[in-house]
Amino acid sequence: MNTTIIHISDLHFHTYPQYFREWKSKRILGAANLLARRNRQFPLERAKRLVKKIQEMKWDHLVISGDLTQLALERGFSRARETLEPLLQDPERVTIVPGNHDRYVRQPAGIDLFSQYFGEFFGSEEVHLRKLKGNWVIVGWDSAHPNDWLSAAGTVRRSTLQATEKLLQSFPKDTRFIIVNHYPLSFPEGWKVDRYHELYNLVPVRNWILDRPQIRIYLHGHIHANWQHHLLRKTGPDLALINSAASSSKLYDGQLSSFHQLNLEDDHIRVSSILLN
Repeated sequence: MNTTIIHISDLHFHTYPQYFREWKSKRILGAANLLARRNRQFPLERAKRLVKKIQEMKWDHLVISGDLTQLALERGFSRARETLEPLLQDPERVTIVPGNHDRYVRQPAGIDLFSQYFGEFFGSEEVHLRKLKGNWVIVGWDSAHPNDWLSAAGTVRRSTLQATEKLLQSFPKDTRFIIVNHYPLSFPEGWKVDRYHELYNLVPVRNWILDRPQIRIYLHGHIHANWQHHLLRKTGPDLALINSAASSSKLYDGQLSSFHQLNLEDDHIRVSSILLN
């Protein structure tokens, strides 16, 4: 039974702070970055073109792996929701997890703008769950949290791993799982890892996933350089890792993909790179 997934990430819908209360700590740095380059790198027209392209494609499930906004401002979330709305008509067909830019600064108690605008595509539990066709199941993680000025790192909580373990054990042994998280697990050869930009607990989380061969695919974003590769396991199938970051950004020289399409047929995984011209 065939299932098709569209994976996009890091759309960075942006507006500038308008009120004094919005100029919180890290937003000063983020607004400077936005003014210097991000506002030109992520024009709204490109995001609208991405939505139109996906509308024209045939797919069963859409995954967005974080960073819908640049500064986690309410107007940024509102613009993201309005632009993406044509793709969000059926929450059962959409998975969205937050990225570090969606948790950019600490919000007042009781306010969670990501949940307010996109919570129906994650849910209220510790982890997100969506059952697909062909014994495939999506599990979404929220590993993003506010940091100090110079850090963009995240953390997969122990409770998240415990909740995921419980889920894995509740399904038949032949179930195949897809983890959706904002942060990468591994990097291309020669990549210099920055612990203040990745998962604080990267190594134990990666080992945890590799020890569970029923987890077949890991979808993420965060690093604005799309890639797909595999991690070998001592026993069991390889883990496929797919990065679809900066799906709506302007193209850079030599870029081969803006996002990915996954075709799952029984145990076979085929990944296609899609370039948004």
